[in-house]
Amino acid sequence: MKKSFFAALLATGALVLAAGAVMASADSSTINGTGHCNPADPSCSGGPLLTGPAPPFVSITGNCPAFLTTDAWALNFTDGNAVSHGTLNKNGDWGGFTANGPAALTSSDGTLQYSGHATEWGGGGQNSNPGGNPTQQSEGGFTLHFNGSGPAGSISIHVDQHSTTNNNGTPTSNVSNATVICS
Repeated sequence: MKKSFFAALLATGALVLAAGAVMASADSSTINGTGHCNPADPSCSGGPLLTGPAPPFVSITGNCPAFLTTDAWALNFTDGNAVSHGTLNKNGDWGGFTANGPAALTSSDGTLQYSGHATEWGGGGQNSNPGGNPTQQSEGGFTLHFNGSGPAGSISIHVDQHSTTNNNGTPTSNVSNATVICS
């Protein structure tokens, strides 16, 4: 499943943190930032939250419509609230976001299939290495929940992902889970 919302927020956070890196390293200060926006606004989310078809590793149970595994569907916020935050200092940088609000799952022809509520959380960070070593220990992840209803009944989507790297930049964990339940 595509995770463009998370990628867009991390990219935005990385730009903010990178811009402050020179100041932080020069004077050992800490830079903090927080932003608020409507996740349905393209300048906030860079959406969609998820797109289909769902990849083979996704567990789809119940009476789910076939389009979930064959069509280019999209799950988008239609309104809501989002907050992102980040911190950068000589020890590393860390950030995260939370978004929630009404959401809609539409098929590729634009037909509304399910409407409901979505909540998404994500975050990550990396610790600086001494001596200017460009590789760094890092950790990141996200969780998404969507519960909706539509002509075919109800749907529940749960996605979570977590990854870590060690100080050499070697991945030590990368776990992705996704479940779709329809009734």
